[in-house]
Amino acid sequence: MRQKSIQMTKRMLAYCAGLFIMAMGVSFSGTADLGMSPVNSIPYVLSEIFTKLSMGTWIIIIFSLYIAFQFILLGQNFQFWRILQLICTTLFGYFTDFTNWLADLFLPDPALMTFHPAGVYGVRLVYLCISMFLIALGILLYLAPDLISLPGEGIMQVIAEKLHKPLPTVKMCFDCTVSIIALVYFRQFHGIREGTVIAAFGVGKILSLYDPLKQPLLHFLHGEKA
Repeated sequence: MRQKSIQMTKRMLAYCAGLFIMAMGVSFSGTADLGMSPVNSIPYVLSEIFTKLSMGTWIIIIFSLYIAFQFILLGQNFQFWRILQLICTTLFGYFTDFTNWLADLFLPDPALMTFHPAGVYGVRLVYLCISMFLIALGILLYLAPDLISLPGEGIMQVIAEKLHKPLPTVKMCFDCTVSIIALVYFRQFHGIREGTVIAAFGVGKILSLYDPLKQPLLHFLHGEKA
């Protein structure tokens, strides 16, 4: 029993660390201003339009809608554990607000730099690269404990099951849909830019670089079950 409690504690800590590191990646991406990842694009755009609510608050609102959509699609087959997605949604929202605050405090804004425009763009690219490495690491830590998925992944899984389509296909369509919604709503390329496309492909590639860490991490969190 004590061993199981220790393992669960380790899994929860790794899970929270993953969410926090992903939030840091989102903040670096926001400071780079080259475009947000598709799943965060709508909350980012809404936070830019309706500034009284923070990006973290909009994440909680939009992700909660994803949970509601899961309930609508699943109906009587809706599993209770999906309600628990509200916990990780709230955590991720608060983490994002906190890391955005840290970024405003400590991260130099490229828009205020006096470099040549090419130099400023180079700084933005550096921020974007750091963002992708952080998000990939966060994904590794957040998925390894095998706890609750964020509502973005949850709604994609439900749609894939309902339509009997492969999850990667559904993810691609979902990412394109939310990006178009964000783009049309804001009516300019702000929040959806080249960085959105780079991150869409780059995060997965970077995640593969962390493969050597995967098995030791799983063994640490799950013991012999890994």
